[in-house]
Amino acid sequence: MLTITIIQVGKMRNGPLLELARDLHKRLTPYARMEIRIVKELTGSHPLWRDDSIKILLSEKGKTTDSVAFARTLITWSDHGQRPLTFVVAGPHGFTKDLIAHADHLLSLSPMTFTHEMAYVILLEQLYRAGTILAGKTYHY
Repeated sequence: MLTITIIQVGKMRNGPLLELARDLHKRLTPYARMEIRIVKELTGSHPLWRDDSIKILLSEKGKTTDSVAFARTLITWSDHGQRPLTFVVAGPHGFTKDLIAHADHLLSLSPMTFTHEMAYVILLEQLYRAGTILAGKTYHY
């Protein structure tokens, strides 16, 4: 089972995106141990992540992938579930150069820019989709 931490700058406002995020988080529990950390801002070179984790920053400058390849990549990055994964969703000011330098990977959900709330929901949905793919479910078709 994957161990995933998501660090998000800023709280989500009440509304449909928050409800969707809660639903996706609940759906993810059979596939991953999840921890969500909300921070006011990203400071320093490693905001709240474990040193042994694989650090993935969400950035429009990152690598894009399809859902099946993303699922396989999660397994590779985590050494088949042996290493924790930390995804970081930036706020409106993005990432510092220092933070980017300490990241293991940059991942793009799309070449378009999303609010941190939308990026968080899209990330949760793709993690859920990856979990179903790795479990042999047909959700991704």
